[in-house]
Amino acid sequence: MSRPMKPVRELKLQKRRGDSNVKLQCFGDKLAWFRANMDQDLDVITPKHVLDLIMKYIDRNADEMENITIKHTIGARQSRQHASREDCLRIIQEREMDQFINSGFETVDFLVPQSLSAFKSWMGDLRSLPKANIKLRKYKKEGLEAMISGTSKSEDHCNPHQMEEDDANAEGEDSEDEEMSD
Repeated sequence: MSRPMKPVRELKLQKRRGDSNVKLQCFGDKLAWFRANMDQDLDVITPKHVLDLIMKYIDRNADEMENITIKHTIGARQSRQHASREDCLRIIQEREMDQFINSGFETVDFLVPQSLSAFKSWMGDLRSLPKANIKLRKYKKEGLEAMISGTSKSEDHCNPHQMEEDDANAEGEDSEDEEMSD
């Protein structure tokens, strides 16, 4: 008797691999955009440069959105001719801005010189990405603005592990308080 579960499992595994490849491809496209649009001559990138670069990335589809808006104004059309593309671009921009403001926008750690030089030497090949030693970091808009104004250390608001470190410190303090009360 043949087992019908094996083909289903293989289909699920194949789908999962495909999803991983799509995520890696999207991330590779993001990194390629940053590499193409950053100033290759700079040896040190400031938080202001990082903020400008991320904002430029989030607004990268502004020209296409403007063209779609112009097409809507031409003629007496009642329907939106490019509605799905317009909606897709708007959703992408909103999602990326939300990430940048709330949870952090993940990209290369431009503020660490070793990571920056590794990123500059990366040839754009996705297979070599894990071997390239490119350190990633989540940047928050609030954190970069604080770094620019000088009201914050470079690690505040930008370190993706900051919450984990704070939790670990809080747990350590709680256990010390319990020991002292005994």
